[in-house]
Amino acid sequence: MPPFASLDDLPAAPGRYHVHLPVARDLSGRGVGIDVIVHQGAEPGPTLTVLSGMHGDEWLHLEFFRRLDSELSQDALRGRLLLVPMANAAAFANQMRNVLHEADAPDMNRVFPVTPRPQNGLPEQLAAKLAHEVLARSDALLDFHLGIWGSTLASSIVGTDFSDARVSAESQELALVFGLPLVYQAKMMSVFPGPRAAQAYTGEILKIPSCGSFHGGAGFDSDLEDGWMDANYRGIRNVMRHLGMEDGAIERPKRYLVYETVQRINPRNGGYLRPEKRRDTFGREVRAGELLGKVISPFTFETIEELRAPVDGYLGYWARNYPVHPGDWAFAVVPRDHAGTRWIEVG
Repeated sequence: MPPFASLDDLPAAPGRYHVHLPVARDLSGRGVGIDVIVHQGAEPGPTLTVLSGMHGDEWLHLEFFRRLDSELSQDALRGRLLLVPMANAAAFANQMRNVLHEADAPDMNRVFPVTPRPQNGLPEQLAAKLAHEVLARSDALLDFHLGIWGSTLASSIVGTDFSDARVSAESQELALVFGLPLVYQAKMMSVFPGPRAAQAYTGEILKIPSCGSFHGGAGFDSDLEDGWMDANYRGIRNVMRHLGMEDGAIERPKRYLVYETVQRINPRNGGYLRPEKRRDTFGREVRAGELLGKVISPFTFETIEELRAPVDGYLGYWARNYPVHPGDWAFAVVPRDHAGTRWIEVG
């Protein structure tokens, strides 16, 4: 059966449906679009969008998205799940963060339509299609940006500075329910990632709560990757249960490290990154000046740069050994003495 061209075309009966939203035609003559897998429940309920792949070099989520797709039962589902496994096929095809086109703004997650003025670059068209035909039909959003190959991140991310305080509060609740022990409370509108990112657009323009996950990365030991994927999968089911979409217990930690800023320690020089620890632990204490890794020359083996913790705090990102360009992902520390960093106990 060919895919449906719009969510409006879906039958009312419960089931699993495939929707392909056409967006544009590339220079090669191929059509570019967004695929949505729809799980329509047997009973009424909210609509949850589970989204990833706006950056083409982020793909570890595919395994737990596939698991979710295969294990959902429409008979036990209340409401509707909209699963978007790979929003930016053009970037994914080249295994790059952004599209290769000479667009003014090549990053799909920085160009959501906050003004009526149309933009015709492929990233803008993809973002607008996702915004108007998927996000606008949602009651909540889970947005996944796991680390690229060689680097791993730890936290969920939630917006705190939306103009509607209810949206900020409900987004915070989603993050705690999602259940990762590190929660990045970001000023999304004013600081990072900015008002035209998917979560910021969803919260500010659509007034819909959201939670993002950075938890995990590719290229690590299989037990580590499996644990990260399990945590994300568990987080999705937690949120579904919180929203009343299915029955079951919510599994969450007894305490969270909540923070408002993070200090990245990324290389200023290209080379071969060698971390001091081949296997590290999210949230462990680090001391200012601790050597986290080195960038060495792949040609002479000399040390080009040392990457040291700038402050006392907690490890938020880490990396395995891999080739890096200037500015590539390596490490990050949550500053212990920042006013927004605190442990909270629950339950």
